[in-house]
Amino acid sequence: MPNGMARGARAPRHEVMIMKPVLLSWITACLLGGAGTAIAAEPPKDDGARLYARHCAACHQAGGEGVPGRFPPHRGHVGELYAAEGDPEGRRYLARVLLHGLTGPIQVDGVRYDGNMPAWGGALSDAQIAAVLNYLLTGLDPAQVPPRGFHPYTAEEIAALGEAELSGRDVHALRRGLVGFGEATPGFAETAGGAPDEASVLPRQAAFPTPAYVALQNSGLVTSLPSGTAWPGVPGAHYNALSPDGTQLLVSGFKTGDVYVMDARSGELTATLSIGAVAQGVKIAPDGRHGLAVAPGQGIVAVIDLGAGELVKKVPVGEEPHNAVFTADGSRAYVTLQGGGAIAVIDMARLEKVDEIPTPGLDTPHNLDLSEDGQRLWIRDFLGRVGVLDLKRRALVETFAVGNGHGGIDVVPGGRYVATGAIADSTVTVIDAQRMEVVAEVEVGSGPHGVRASRDGRYLYVSITADDTLAVIDTETLEVVQQVPAGGAFPFWIAVPGNP
Repeated sequence: MPNGMARGARAPRHEVMIMKPVLLSWITACLLGGAGTAIAAEPPKDDGARLYARHCAACHQAGGEGVPGRFPPHRGHVGELYAAEGDPEGRRYLARVLLHGLTGPIQVDGVRYDGNMPAWGGALSDAQIAAVLNYLLTGLDPAQVPPRGFHPYTAEEIAALGEAELSGRDVHALRRGLVGFGEATPGFAETAGGAPDEASVLPRQAAFPTPAYVALQNSGLVTSLPSGTAWPGVPGAHYNALSPDGTQLLVSGFKTGDVYVMDARSGELTATLSIGAVAQGVKIAPDGRHGLAVAPGQGIVAVIDLGAGELVKKVPVGEEPHNAVFTADGSRAYVTLQGGGAIAVIDMARLEKVDEIPTPGLDTPHNLDLSEDGQRLWIRDFLGRVGVLDLKRRALVETFAVGNGHGGIDVVPGGRYVATGAIADSTVTVIDAQRMEVVAEVEVGSGPHGVRASRDGRYLYVSITADDTLAVIDTETLEVVQQVPAGGAFPFWIAVPGNP
């Protein structure tokens, strides 16, 4: 990787674990980039091919051959799974992987993978899940003969299977019941990764000088930690943002085309705004007046008047935008264009896109944060890299190899560290922003995604999607000092006072 750092070169004094080969699971963790299609109508016949080409081929390759040691092959393997006997049989198992996710070690062609695939039930439509499965089994390889007895999956079949409440670990256990695959499926280690040592455990209240608000995607809740207060009313609560005065939350719903405004003190929903498609990232301006909701399916950023609870304007920004960040004075907003390999720039006075900065070498910019001096954007991509964009030079000045899959990114207050998660891995990568080098890979648990530090920069909060917990890292020791139950399923994003 140009300008990157090899994992073996990382400073050992803070290193907790060498990264293991990771499974971005074997069907379509990459589909997250297409979340805007979650409320689409019944797909056309070729929709499975389109979804695979757009969202899966980057990891598993266009022909499904995979990348040895990182992304396992689909070609041949999926058909073998379909034909497997057991309880459940392979057909139902494949559907459950998409519906409920897969967490834990497996082997494919003798290679061990140990990772986390998010659940897609409710995030993708039943028809879309059926379309992807049918394409994998009948269209991925032109020479492939459908498995004996194959008949196409239907939306109705997927809906019926989706009624069960299973976790990714439950699905891993089901794999062990497949004849010919169970004996090659390793079990979990007896001790969970990321659990703090007894001597390093910090009292829970001390780890939260102010509340942390967690969006729980699969429970439709927002929780306030450490109290554990849970607020319902946001189907598929996905990304969230907190107003500067700490009184309002803006939350995107992964199961609807709506964005929600919530009172951060009572949990009362004060506004529900339809933007016409599923939103991903949300952000609130430094003056608290406007909120932004990014809609990749429409290629727009929706501007919301938070005081009035009204949609002001949809600003076209480019192909598949994903998240946004404001400058300190709120005059501009930077937006990742995951489908365009660039950063869009919005003038907030005119509410118009005024610039686009390419990110060559970082093709799928996903999440981002701005350095405290406003000179550099730290960009997390979809596949396991971080890039540093110098805004004056309009050039990437550094890239880093980080954990597999996508994740959040945070410039920790104080400016010393930048931290990023990795949903298809189990570590948080910590980068020294001044020395421009990775200084730690902190083991936290399966599927870390959201990352946000406390206002003073002392504690880093990490949402662990597969374990349904929030890990707390002490930034002085770079060790996990707390694992807190998130209060629901699939904690995705975190909002913290004083660190927008």
